[in-house]
Amino acid sequence: MMIVGGVAAVLAAAFLLAVPANLTGATDEPVIDTGAPVDQTQCVPCHVDLGDVDVPGIKFSHGNHLLVSCEGCHSRMPHQDGVTERIPMEVCFACHGVQHGPQGELATGECEDCHTPSFDLRPGSHTKDWAKKPHATTAERSGINGCMMCHEGKADCDGCHQKEKVDVGPMPNEYHTIIQPRPKGPSIKIYPEGPVSMSQCVYCHPDLDDITPGRIIFAHAAHLQRNYRCEACHPTFAHSVSGVAKPDMLSCYRCHGLQHATKGQVASEECEKCHPKQFDLTPANHTKAFVTGEHKEMFDKDPAYCAMCHSSEFCVDCHRGKKVSPNAPGKMVIPADHRNAKWLKQHGPQYMQGEGACGSCHDDKSCKRCHKTPMPHPVDWAKDHRPPPGIPAEDCNICHQDRRECQNCHHSGVRTADLVRKNCVPCHDEMKQVPATAIKNKGFAEHAVHFDVEKTKGRPYRCYECHVDFGSSKSAQSLELQQGHDLRLCYGCHGALDPMNALIAPYPGKALCVRCHTDLGV
Repeated sequence: MMIVGGVAAVLAAAFLLAVPANLTGATDEPVIDTGAPVDQTQCVPCHVDLGDVDVPGIKFSHGNHLLVSCEGCHSRMPHQDGVTERIPMEVCFACHGVQHGPQGELATGECEDCHTPSFDLRPGSHTKDWAKKPHATTAERSGINGCMMCHEGKADCDGCHQKEKVDVGPMPNEYHTIIQPRPKGPSIKIYPEGPVSMSQCVYCHPDLDDITPGRIIFAHAAHLQRNYRCEACHPTFAHSVSGVAKPDMLSCYRCHGLQHATKGQVASEECEKCHPKQFDLTPANHTKAFVTGEHKEMFDKDPAYCAMCHSSEFCVDCHRGKKVSPNAPGKMVIPADHRNAKWLKQHGPQYMQGEGACGSCHDDKSCKRCHKTPMPHPVDWAKDHRPPPGIPAEDCNICHQDRRECQNCHHSGVRTADLVRKNCVPCHDEMKQVPATAIKNKGFAEHAVHFDVEKTKGRPYRCYECHVDFGSSKSAQSLELQQGHDLRLCYGCHGALDPMNALIAPYPGKALCVRCHTDLGV
């Protein structure tokens, strides 16, 4: 077969173009114009790999055609109304098999170079009796040029015609490239980086609810009827160089299973509403090892992933030994730190700091079995949260061990107050003791011994003169009671001289210590 003709030469010259000019200059915002000349900018937002195609029976790579203008093969946008317009073979023969002067053949014309071995080269229209009347009827109607893409007149046609005594004369031995112009579609602009809307999708997906069955039961229509914005589920354009961005199931749970205060459940969370019966609801990663222990890592990393399907009751039942699933261990599961004898005293701060996920197994009933105070605390609890009669303060200390949290409120009114008896003893009974040097709590004693400073200094001390903030953690409090005084602060006044060389406060050195510690023997 030979392909010749001025048309072929002109088309070949038009095909051998450089990269489209509009790729060399950046635009403010990428846009896919369905009516514009076809180039890579219209393809790459959706097609991650423009290399090999996935058409059965065809061996084709865009990479081998980089010097050919896209519009040379695609005279118009190849996608419309959910259908992909494939390139007819006539377009291929504008280059393949064409003899171009001294350059020779522009591209191979051998069938096996573009078709896989399994591909049936015989067209579907070529029935068993095609060599008889059917092919003659087609030739009379459409001409014989199309036949010459595959057949050579002298070898394939003339011998049979002479044998059958068909008076048609010799057939041409060459194919003339003729490409019928195809009108472009309307110009519709799609902005991949703009807010996601229906206008970005319907040109290629006229039926948005034509979802491939198997995994989910889904209808855009049901969501559109509720006036949901597309970008609520698709925050970005669904197609990108990374692939198709499908909403994950976690995003579905923003509505499914959500209980609205006045409207009730926003959308059902029943599995069978969104998944067909044949769909395996158990994720592939839920192996026996995962169920019996490895799921801890997943839960620690992303508890919301587990909560999509499992309630805290499910977890509690499994940890208590119930056989909630085939691979469930069927025995009590208690975290290692919970088996520590100190756990009851240590769990409060972890809960307050959000470490761990107590609520996965425990509810307020769990707390109330030990704690006598209302759990969780009522909204107006802070107004009067003194322990009720019979409830020791230690009940509060289990969780509220960091006194700085308490002091932010309790000392807010006295941050600028005078360090005098009337401002302290209403809350701290121990500070009423006289003399103050007999108070056993060293923190209270350090403050109480300064109540009467006004008599000698002319004015009382104020809290902020020594304190940057108030309070300390429980562990720090315990340590402070065992440690000595921070004498650096004490000796800043006691035994020190002011700029006028006057004594700021009496009792330098050990004299300050023996004020309280009379039995030091020093």
